[in-house]
Amino acid sequence: MTSAEITAFTGSIRSVVAGHPTPDRWSPGSACDDVVPALQRQLAAAGWYDLAQSAHALPFVGPAAAELGRGLVALRELDTLLGGSPLASGLTRYATAGELAVLPSPGGVRRVPISAADCVPYGDCIGTRRASTAPGDPRQQEQVGPLAERAWIAATVGYLAGLTSAALQLALTHANNREAFGAPLSSLVSVQQRLAGAALIADSLSLLAGAEPGADALSYAGPASCAALRDCHQVVGAIGFTLEYPLQRYSRRARTIQLWADAWISCRCG
Repeated sequence: MTSAEITAFTGSIRSVVAGHPTPDRWSPGSACDDVVPALQRQLAAAGWYDLAQSAHALPFVGPAAAELGRGLVALRELDTLLGGSPLASGLTRYATAGELAVLPSPGGVRRVPISAADCVPYGDCIGTRRASTAPGDPRQQEQVGPLAERAWIAATVGYLAGLTSAALQLALTHANNREAFGAPLSSLVSVQQRLAGAALIADSLSLLAGAEPGADALSYAGPASCAALRDCHQVVGAIGFTLEYPLQRYSRRARTIQLWADAWISCRCG
């Protein structure tokens, strides 16, 4: 494994994501998901789903996942590395009856079969469902190996790095193109400070994603990304909260990841 190989693989994932944009199907109070089957097939062909099979592949996960974050790809593509949707407080994302959810606990992580799943409204299009498990199913004790969990964590951090970077680019473009007091908005010191703070976080997340992060990285990555997104919203202003402007997609997704990561950490620590 070399940096050139990681760069080449990341480039192939970037091309796949660019060729299959993920639509925003969400509206307030809706229950929907953003899975793109054609994108899934291309990711499989590119080798994305194979990254949790070998420790030697872990360095590829974070940088490649950043491309998924930039493209706001469905979080299901991260969960596939884990072997199923995270299950927290009776809720799963994307998983349906007959599929497997992943239940974290202080004693380890195991896959549990879902016997029923009812859609519930959520603040992002991640197919959130209230799930019931089937305790008598022989798959109930199927353990998730540490390699799969490590790959999922690296992918989550990388995804956050990518969406933070993309949101920052939106804010930069807005600040350079919008005038205030006869000069670009980006010339204001207060705006420069917010952009610099968001850029610092984006860079730190990218470095963290490339360093095969451990479970403790989830405690930093989610809040850090949300903080950077707040700075971007301050720069962009009210338009950033409209459904027509893409910035709200990044902030919704960052908040969603933070909430699920917090639930994962809580269950793992007891």
